[in-house]
Amino acid sequence: MILRRVIAHVRKQEWTAIAIDLVIVVLGVVIGIQVSNWNAERGDRLAEAGYLGSLEEDVKSSIASLKDQIAMMERQQAARATLLDYANDADATLLPDERDRLVAHGLFYLPSLNISQVTFEALKSSGRLGAIRSEALVSELLAIGADIAAAQSRERDEIEVTYLFSDPILVGEFDMSGLFRQPNLHGEPPLPGLPEPRQPRVSPAVMKSVRFGNILSYRSYFTGERLVFLRKVLARYGEIAALIEARQAELGATQ
Repeated sequence: MILRRVIAHVRKQEWTAIAIDLVIVVLGVVIGIQVSNWNAERGDRLAEAGYLGSLEEDVKSSIASLKDQIAMMERQQAARATLLDYANDADATLLPDERDRLVAHGLFYLPSLNISQVTFEALKSSGRLGAIRSEALVSELLAIGADIAAAQSRERDEIEVTYLFSDPILVGEFDMSGLFRQPNLHGEPPLPGLPEPRQPRVSPAVMKSVRFGNILSYRSYFTGERLVFLRKVLARYGEIAALIEARQAELGATQ
């Protein structure tokens, strides 16, 4: 319709009308482009909000898991300290149940890193990490990978020490049925149906040996190393959580 009107105005040399028609056409095009841009921008914000929500869930899960693991490892360190005091004191005694509990917590359990990076890895592998419009947040998400790798490296070190030195003395010198009957590091009761432990359940001679003390020191050292890096990962996740919250607030204010 606009084209017909322009042709009619040109034939009649109605230049003012032609100019008005051209302005209408240009405005229509500009408004159409702007509406399209607004819709695209709104779609991008909605997509980013969805990604942020998924990232937030992963981060919350990881923070909870890290806090739980750190607490368990701190309980392990406390158990080892008590056992080491016992090993170094020739006159010290421990009741069988207490000995079994301390040995089970201090030497048997090996908490492992369990964090969730599902959303981040999916965004990175699909090339959609740029959908997160916060440079600070993206930078932190990329940087935490190095901290996690360092924590995993220390975990592998402790696993190797556990398999080479700690487990052999447990299997060879301790009545494992007594250890299995102790609550775990979460305080959960043992599994039902375990055989009754033999007496004596733990050999005091073994627990007073230099070898036993060295194993406690080895495990404490490597757990201490792991705790340093786990606390670093936890602190960075706290920063990431704050950045996610800040970006969510920005998106809420612009929608």
